[in-house]
Amino acid sequence: MKKTFIILGVAFGVLIVVGFIGAYLVQVKGSALDKESKAYVDEVTPIILSRLNKETLFQYASDDLKNSGSSEEIDRIFNRLGKLGQFKEYKGSSGQARILVSKGKRKQITGLYEAKAEFGSGTATIKITTIRKENGWQIAQFRINTEAQTNL
Repeated sequence: MKKTFIILGVAFGVLIVVGFIGAYLVQVKGSALDKESKAYVDEVTPIILSRLNKETLFQYASDDLKNSGSSEEIDRIFNRLGKLGQFKEYKGSSGQARILVSKGKRKQITGLYEAKAEFGSGTATIKITTIRKENGWQIAQFRINTEAQTNL
C-alpha cells in the first residue's frame, strides 16, 4: 500500500512539473508572437493608411482577404475611405497574438489589434486581424471606423 502511494505521488509530481514547463513554454512563445505580430501591424498599417488603396492593402493581405469581395466592391470601399482626408498620424496599436489548435491538430496563429490614426476629417479606429502563414504575417481583416465615416 505504501509503495502504491509513493508511485502515485511521484506520478502526480511529474505531471505537475510537466504542466508548469508546458505553461512556461506557451507563455514564452506567446510573448514572442505578440511582439512579432504587433511589430508587423505597426509597420504595415501606416503604409496602408497613407495610400488607402486596394493595391497597397493587397501587398500585405491574406488570400482570404483578397477574395472577400469583388474588385468593384473593394474599390467602392476605398473610394468612400478617401473622403477621410489626408492621413496625418499613426498612433500605434494594442492587442495580442493567439494560438488556436483545432481537432485535427491544425494550428492557426492570429493577432487581434486595434489602432488609432488621425486623418483630415478626424480620428479613426482601425481593427486589424493578422494571420501567420509559412511566409510570415499577413493581414486577414482590416476595418476602418470613424465618426466622420457616417457622412460618407
